[in-house]
Order: sequence, then structure tokens, then C-alpha cells
Amino acid sequence: MHRFYLPPQQLHSEYISLPEPLAHQVRNVLRMRVGDVFTIFDGEGMEYDAEIADIHRDGVTVQLGDPRPCIGEPRLHLTLFHSLLKKDRFEWALEKGTELGVSHFVPMHTARVIADGASEIKRARWQRVVIEAAELAGRGILPPIDDIHTLPQAFARLKDFDLALFAWEEASGYSLRDAVRDYRAVHGDAVPRVALFIGAEGGFTPEEAEAARAAGCQIVTLGARVMRAETASLAAVAALLYEWS
Repeated sequence: MHRFYLPPQQLHSEYISLPEPLAHQVRNVLRMRVGDVFTIFDGEGMEYDAEIADIHRDGVTVQLGDPRPCIGEPRLHLTLFHSLLKKDRFEWALEKGTELGVSHFVPMHTARVIADGASEIKRARWQRVVIEAAELAGRGILPPIDDIHTLPQAFARLKDFDLALFAWEEASGYSLRDAVRDYRAVHGDAVPRVALFIGAEGGFTPEEAEAARAAGCQIVTLGARVMRAETASLAAVAALLYEWS
């Protein structure tokens, strides 16, 4: 069944008129008809069956069913602190991270970032990428995308997490699996709030890794093979969500 996002303030009554971009997609792209049903979710954990009640040139009206909780959210709350990448690669990380189950994105400007900052147009594009990925993946909650942080600003937020993992390509001897094992040895089956740090195309500098260690991060290796930053982030995200699905 097709799924679409609408913010909760637009889901205010039993019958609602779809906003024009969604009405166009339903009417002209998908060629749906009166009586067809699709799903609308509000980005805050609830979803509705939406039955088309009327289609006309100027709009589409749907009847909303009773709200129900979405089931597409993982138990693990994972915040991805990701250094900025070139446009398509960063958007790919946002898209696939959303599909996998990342709860929150924090873009960072770190020492080796070569990408430009985030204009309003770029941020709007990022948000659209996340919405479309959430629609596809059956997510119920839209992962927020924060303003761009420096590394010290990101470290200042670590008090909100139970486990902070700093993936560094020059690390050795202590892996993501080791970090998960050690956390479970102390906390048992408790599901942590995890902060995962991923660098830019050139990775993190030794000075940044040392600052991360001092801030309370565990420095981890993702293995002997060198990966692109966006590949590393998705590999680590998938591994953590597997452990605490």
C-alpha cells in the first residue's frame, strides 16, 4: 500500500483535502480512483488509512480512518553525527540511514570536510530525502536533521547518550563488536541511546580522535578494509540496529 507523510496539524478532521503536490501524485501520477485506500503517517508515530472520497480537477478529498501506532520504528535510538560530504553522498547517507532506522541526524563540519555548508535550499532537499525514505521504509517517525555542528558542539551533547562510538579508520584492536559486548557486559539487555560519529571523505584527524576520547567516546575500528564515509556509516548503522533491533 502506498504511504505518504503529512504533518499532524493537517490531519485535523475525518475528511481532509490533500495538499496540491500530494493530490497531483495521487490523481495524475498514481491514477488512483474514488474508493482507493492508501496510508498517511504524521511523522510522530501515528498512521491512518486514507480512503479517497472525491477527486476533481482542483483537489482530492480523503476520509481518514482511526489513528494507529506505526510499527516501523526500531527499539534502538541511534543518532548519527555525520561529517558533511559532497552533495549526492551525504543525501545517500540520509536516505539509507532513514531506511535502516536512524533516529536523528546531526551534520558536522569537521577538519577534513570539503563540502559547502547547508543553504536553505540544501536543507529543504535533505528534508525531502528523509521524508521520501521514511514513506518507502514504513517509518512512523521522521528523523530530525539538526543544524550543522562543530565537533566540540557535538561532544557537548554526549550527556544525552548511553554509548558514544567514534569510528576512526586509524583505530585498531577495538571494534564495534567489542564495544557492544562491553556495554552488554555491564548493562545486560538494556537498549542504549547511541551516538555514532562518522567522518568526512578524509576521515577524522588524530587530534579529533583524541578529543573524542577525552570527551568520553569509544574509538572503534570498522575493520581492516577502507570504506567511503557513506559506506562506513551505513555499515555501522546496520550492525548496531542488528544488535538492538
